[in-house]
Amino acid sequence: MKNTNAMSQKQRLYNLLSDGKAHRTDEILETVYGVGHSGIARIGARINDLKKDGYIIDGKTDKVKKSLYWYRMEIKKEQDTFEF
Repeated sequence: MKNTNAMSQKQRLYNLLSDGKAHRTDEILETVYGVGHSGIARIGARINDLKKDGYIIDGKTDKVKKSLYWYRMEIKKEQDTFEF
């Protein structure tokens, strides 16, 4: 496994979203940009990078805290292979 510090923001975001579960922006900030990140994060730019690579990512506003967003990457299931 790669050293987390050496991973790109895009790779860290992919690693987080690759479980197919929804993740909120505050979790993404901590995972991709680090704990205590105080600058402006470009989550949308990293999401767009993954979309350009062909990944399908849905986003929705948090129902309770409207300033937060949830993102989920669609995971394509591998087709079963049968030997005849």
